[in-house]
Amino acid sequence: MSRSISDLSTFIEAIGEAGQLVHVQKMVNRHHEAGEVIAACEKNGNVAVLFHQVEGSRIPLCGNLLGSVDRVALALGVEKPRIQEVLDAALKCPLAPETVAEGSCQEVILRENIDLEELPIPTHAPEDAGAYITSGLVFAKSVNGGRQNISYHRMEVKGKDRLGIFINEWRHLANLYNEAESLGQGLPIAVVIGCDPVHYITAGLRTDADELGVSGALRKNPVPVVRCINSDILVPATSEIVIEGIILPRERELEGPLGEFTGHYSKTWENPLVKVTAITHRKNPVYQTINSASREHVLLGNVIPREPVLADFVGFVSSGILDVHIPPCGSGFLAVVQVNKSNPGEPKNIAMAAMVSNVNIKNVIVVDGDVDIYDMQDVLWAVSNRASPLRDFFTVPYSQCHELDPTCDVRGVGTKLGIDATLKEESKKARRVVYPVRDLKDYLQQ
Repeated sequence: MSRSISDLSTFIEAIGEAGQLVHVQKMVNRHHEAGEVIAACEKNGNVAVLFHQVEGSRIPLCGNLLGSVDRVALALGVEKPRIQEVLDAALKCPLAPETVAEGSCQEVILRENIDLEELPIPTHAPEDAGAYITSGLVFAKSVNGGRQNISYHRMEVKGKDRLGIFINEWRHLANLYNEAESLGQGLPIAVVIGCDPVHYITAGLRTDADELGVSGALRKNPVPVVRCINSDILVPATSEIVIEGIILPRERELEGPLGEFTGHYSKTWENPLVKVTAITHRKNPVYQTINSASREHVLLGNVIPREPVLADFVGFVSSGILDVHIPPCGSGFLAVVQVNKSNPGEPKNIAMAAMVSNVNIKNVIVVDGDVDIYDMQDVLWAVSNRASPLRDFFTVPYSQCHELDPTCDVRGVGTKLGIDATLKEESKKARRVVYPVRDLKDYLQQ
């Protein structure tokens, strides 16, 4: 954890030193083969992978870099139990970025004869509609000025200089685009691919703070940023690749399907289009991707950035909160809260607070302090033994959830579920069986 990480290359080196990176020297095809190898790396040891040769591109490709909590902790330079704590602290005290005159992300500048095919953009899952930028951090700001916003948005390659972009209607980017479109204007954006991993962690935060400020607080130094060549958007100076463009007003085209974080293929939607106006990059860049429907997809978009906000929201309604967790197996739709309750009705209030902490959180289970919230077997034991469906389950119909949730309608309207799986007063005599912990080394040594 002592290595200083400041960009993609130093992170790759750190992952390699930690024994969590495999190198593929064989030439791979970007159309499905690379995605299949990344998926195999996730299933077999959950390691990151660096492809040194990709057909049709001179640029190496890497994937699954932040596909484990261990590597997220490595990226942040902290132990795993402190991830939520340091993210929460950085959210509360952001450190403004620092504009510099030049950055390595603009060592090469392409304004003419732009061809997205020159980038090793993969077609990931077997039924994806085509090549997708899944790891692009979209930087944007209001056409009238103001602070920047950073967020994840999938982008389908539609041509040499055109991309389809999916924008959830509850996103900050949707507000910025709707404002520009109402004025008959396009919205300038910059898409950063490959950078200090801390930006991939903070980009998933739902916050009114400057995400680069949160990154700076996590690094304890202002993030150096440079101005884009075609707009006043500021991007991390040490980024690998930056695609500059404009989300066109009043133009839509079918986009999708794509394997999404839910583990299902998404529907096809009429979505806006991006006209690419420039590509800048390092002299020897590396393209970073996130495999569609992968564990990394869930961790970055729905687990790591959501837990600090979840903890704050439930902390508003209960002083007895012990811990919170968003299990990756729930695709970000499930939250588990551990509490030392002081009132029989408190768990339901906690569940409702968790539901409004983020639209993704659809199901909430509240448990006692003797339940391990990081062990879903223990959580389901509590649901089965401490919750009565009639008394302890409640629903909130017609709630805003996520458009990609297969149980919701096309606008993400669905039903949320709360479960009070805490032990009730009338069951206090039902004491849980707990064995004292023994160190087996004392018994298994020869």
